[in-house]
Amino acid sequence: MTATQSLKIYEILHRHFKSDADAKSVVEEIETIIDNKFEKEKNLLATKEDIFRLEKLILQNQAEIEKRFTTTIVTIISIISAVVGIAVAIIKL
Repeated sequence: MTATQSLKIYEILHRHFKSDADAKSVVEEIETIIDNKFEKEKNLLATKEDIFRLEKLILQNQAEIEKRFTTTIVTIISIISAVVGIAVAIIKL
């Protein structure tokens, strides 16, 4: 929570409480609740560094998949060529 937000909450509460101490106490409690909630949830948030690492990993995997795909296509074409060559040789006999 920013200082501006805390001040705004304090000003609103100050109008409804009889003392500054009560308003400050409520604002401090709200800040504590928000800070605790953030601490519990921050591990679920991705940082820019996390996203960068993930993008890098995706690109590496994409390159590996493209390489394997190309190898597979070349292998399939080679097998088909061999089968056609054998069939042609058998037909000529």
